Amino acid sequence: MQNQSDSHQLQVAAACLLLSVADADEILEDKEIETINDILQEFFTIDNNTTLLLLNEATEIYKHSTDLFQFGKKLNQDFSQDDKLDFIRCVFEVAYSDKELHYLEHHTIKKIATILNLHRSEIIDVKAEIENFLD
Repeated sequence: MQNQSDSHQLQVAAACLLLSVADADEILEDKEIETINDILQEFFTIDNNTTLLLLNEATEIYKHSTDLFQFGKKLNQDFSQDDKLDFIRCVFEVAYSDKELHYLEHHTIKKIATILNLHRSEIIDVKAEIENFLD
């Protein structure tokens, strides 16, 4: 069972990874932030106020981070394989929130997937699933 501190660290790590995708093209759009907000609320079953505080904290941590591995490591420790696949779906949702997948967003997603030890075929399936949803 996770204690509250571990759970919070996991939420911050997940938020930082989602922010990294949104910020990959160096244009952080309102729609991307809204999508991240919605994802965090649903994924972790937290309320809007908690999510806003979490996003503010994660934004500061992400700004001062040097790589994504530290965040992915936390997810690897605490997420099951199914959780990782659900999370990568969320990552794609952020990337596609503007209806386009920028090549830098795609590159960041590949980095996150590698850190989470996901297979290429799983990523391709998730990407196709999200693209089909957009059509």
